[in-house]
Formats: sequence, structure tokens, C-alpha cells
Amino acid sequence: MLENLRRKSLTKTYNDLKHQVHFESGLARYENHVEIDICTQKLSKKKPTKPIFPRVIDTISLESFSYFKLGMIYCPSGSFTMGHEDQSDNKPRMVIIDRSFLLGETEITQELYEKVMGNNPSCFQNRPQNPVEDVSWVDAIKFCNKLSELQGLDECYTKNPKSLDYGWDYDSSKNGYRLPTEKEWEYAAKAGTQNLWAGTSDESKLGDYAWFDENSNYSTEPIARKLPNEWGFYDMSGNVWEWCWDKYNPKGDADAYRVRRGGSWYGGNASDLRSANRNNYSPGRRSNYLGFRVCRSIVN
Repeated sequence: MLENLRRKSLTKTYNDLKHQVHFESGLARYENHVEIDICTQKLSKKKPTKPIFPRVIDTISLESFSYFKLGMIYCPSGSFTMGHEDQSDNKPRMVIIDRSFLLGETEITQELYEKVMGNNPSCFQNRPQNPVEDVSWVDAIKFCNKLSELQGLDECYTKNPKSLDYGWDYDSSKNGYRLPTEKEWEYAAKAGTQNLWAGTSDESKLGDYAWFDENSNYSTEPIARKLPNEWGFYDMSGNVWEWCWDKYNPKGDADAYRVRRGGSWYGGNASDLRSANRNNYSPGRRSNYLGFRVCRSIVN
């Protein structure tokens, strides 16, 4: 069903379109419920009152039969102006998104990470609705593969046997969970605008959309407590930095630093939270201000 979304016009209305899958995997039972919200808006420069694109909800039922909602938003192929004049390593240029994708409307929570991986590495413990943090790029890759396995999807990542450390290969033909690419992340953060931050260009209103050093309580905060951006994504500015798939220097080797985006609750001024801002970290490093959100390709 998800694959057919790409062939539908975004100007149509989707009413009560549901999909349900039952399958067994080891000791766990999983159940997906996918709902597409009514979507009648066309892409425009005017800020919409609701997300332009359909919102997809995967509800995962594990062996405890606790339900976890993983909301994802459909982003169509297209083009946008990536970068900003003030970013020396991300100057403005037109970039093409050649394949539609789904991106998590929120960061992965401690609750979901622990249920999938069996542990909670976060520094700020016992906060199930806060984003998971203290996860490396490799941890995020392994989570994506595990969640794909549990939901009967194709794993996107394989370990490169020639690399001892951080060499992972990505197969773009797979339908499972993965990290967004850097350009996909910025595309979703800008959401059809040239806003400086996800949801606004007015710095005086940044606190309405983001948790950062001026309003956080020296820690992460629960997901989706601030306003979403124009396409319905929460916390793309602030709360925790988010891992992307890309190497910061594309010519780097397997151990090269990876891109992180979005800024965080810690030590982040307004410029750190800008949608065009780039930063990096070693793929094996962990921090209590670094997490991730997941993505899925729309494949034929």
C-alpha cells in the first residue's frame, strides 16, 4: 500500500485508507495499523493549518502487547534549495530528491528503543517519552535493522566484511528502516519553505518550536510537546541532535565522521538549531544530546 502512495496525486482526498498486517516472528507478535489522514492541500508557499502530506502510523505490538505508535510522514520526490548563505559548508544550491520517502514525525523514544533493542542507553533514564540518547551512529544503524526485522521488512544495512570498525553498506532498493540522508533531513525540516528553523524564521518564536539551552531544563524533553513544522515534524530543531547516514566529508573512509543535524537541548544557541546548519561526530561516539529519527524509502 505504501508503495502505491507515490502514484497517487497529492491533491486527492484519502479517507479511511487502512492497512493491517499480522505475522509471527519468534516469540513476538507484531501488528501494523497504517492510517492516511485526509489530505486535500496542494503544495504552496502559504503555511498550512495541517501537514501537507499524508501521515502514516505504524502501531507495533510486541510480546507484552504494549502498543507503540511510530508516526511517519510521506515526503514526495521533488527539489528544494538546500543550504544557506551563512553556512560555509552548506551554500545554497538546488537539490533533487529523486525518491519519495517516509520520515518519523518524532525522534525515536527511549520506550521504543528499549522494546526493540532490549536496553536503554540513555543518560536521562526512566523518561519513556523522551528521545533516546547516548546512542552512536552504529547503534542507530543496528536499531534500524532490528526494527525492520521485527516488522518483516528488508534490512537496509549490511556490515562490510572488509571493515573492522564503522563500514556499513546501504541498499537503496530495500523497504526497511534507515537513517535519513542529509538532504532528506533538510528537505523535511524546511518543509517547502526557506525558514531558518524548522517551523519559523522568527527567532523570538523559536521557543515555540524547539527545546534548546534557553528553555530546556538541562535535559531532553518529551517528544512532540512543541509546535510541529509545516509538514508536521516535531523537534527537528532542538531536543537532541539527529544522526544522518552521510559522511561529513564524502571522500572520507569508513571511519569518517558522520553528519548530525538539528541542534539540541545542550549548549545550543539559535544558530546551532538552524535547518541548514551542519555538524559532525565520530560514528562510534555517544552523547546525552545525540539521538535519531528513522526513515523509509518508497520502493517499487
